[in-house]
Amino acid sequence: MSTITLTILCPMQMEAAKLSGLVRRQGWTLLTTGIGGDAIERALATVPPRCPVLLAGVAGALVPDLEPGSAHLIAEVVAPDGILQSPLIAEGLRVTGADKIVATPSDKAALAERTGAHIVDMESHAFAAAAEAAGRPWAIIRGVSDGVDHHLPAGCDQWFTPDGGIRPLRAAKDLLGRPRELLQMLSFARRTHLAMRQVAALAEQTFHAQSGYCAAQTETGAPTT
Repeated sequence: MSTITLTILCPMQMEAAKLSGLVRRQGWTLLTTGIGGDAIERALATVPPRCPVLLAGVAGALVPDLEPGSAHLIAEVVAPDGILQSPLIAEGLRVTGADKIVATPSDKAALAERTGAHIVDMESHAFAAAAEAAGRPWAIIRGVSDGVDHHLPAGCDQWFTPDGGIRPLRAAKDLLGRPRELLQMLSFARRTHLAMRQVAALAEQTFHAQSGYCAAQTETGAPTT
């Protein structure tokens, strides 16, 4: 029985950088995809058939008991056609996707009430739906980069390149004369660093040393967690 390696997808380069050591140790594959559902779908289409995929990165909390800097397994995804259950994660949080950044506490509260989700990102809904359609085993781990009371500058999703890198000149131009928002983004970067360390630890704890894991999952379709 040959083992098919786990492939990890990260939307941003700053997220992927925190997983590179883990990936080398485990012999996994790491792809930086860029932000948003379309980018995730394009990257997912390049992964070999039957290969289990893990979406990893940061997200925003929708409920107050999720601490910034923490990391969590995602069991359910609010997708366009209903709730999708991860075939690899039996117990965990619910994530909902958004096509733009949910920046304010009031927007987060409204989204939580509407979806019952604990956390929000810009990729999980597209990722889960595409993986399900392709018959791929999939999982999601998300770190909390901003809590329910954190504000993010409007349009900050435009500060990233299509491959998930930073556009420093665009960010500097937008933040010129807005020192409070500059401090917010520096704090966001610090929380992202802390959260991705926890994401890496949780990924290793969840998938480490499972010999034949990927091939066995593909053949049996049974959850391992």
